[in-house]
Amino acid sequence: MPSAFLIRRTHQSLIRAGTVLAEEGRWLLCGQTEQVREAAGQVRLHAPEVLACDLRLVDGNATRLLRELPPSGERRPLVLLLTPSADDLLLFEALRSGGDGYCVDAGSGAALPAGLSQLHEGRAAMSPMIARQMLAAFGLPRSSLQLAQCVSSGQDLTPLGGHQPLNLSDQHLLSLVASGLLSDEIGQRWHLSTADVERRFAALYRHLHLLPQCAALHSA
Repeated sequence: MPSAFLIRRTHQSLIRAGTVLAEEGRWLLCGQTEQVREAAGQVRLHAPEVLACDLRLVDGNATRLLRELPPSGERRPLVLLLTPSADDLLLFEALRSGGDGYCVDAGSGAALPAGLSQLHEGRAAMSPMIARQMLAAFGLPRSSLQLAQCVSSGQDLTPLGGHQPLNLSDQHLLSLVASGLLSDEIGQRWHLSTADVERRFAALYRHLHLLPQCAALHSA
């Protein structure tokens, strides 16, 4: 049974989330807190597989916590960001700081089991706003919708060149999401399963975590 650690803004939302996970029965809740200042130490102690954290907390936010966790490559949990809206301006910064995915949950915990399972299976969600922010962060223009929808565009692994970690299919994928296409709609056009598309989203977030280093190399 995979383990999860919860960090939620209020005691009530912690209770609701814990109850939902207990009823779902697929996750071991190994710890929980409402405080950013004590979360990093507890996460190191309990070593959960997945950490689910509200984007905003009483004594800070998820970005602050992510910067206190061990760097990638060490024993670090997957991080699921919990947000009431996929258009929250803080969400992209938290994803860039090390978040592996997000789940839209206003505090009820109802969407939490699906969000945890998605992340644990190597999949992630992506909204049009996040896709547009990623294109801007990587300095990429949008591909034309006509080109991006072609089956061959989903298979084009041509590197974008320079210190850019992405390939052309990544650029086309971000362009499709930025234009409002859903993961299942992209899968239909590219002859992929929805899960395959969501795994590509997760890979893009991993590239995003390395962006500050790539940007530094590019400017050097």
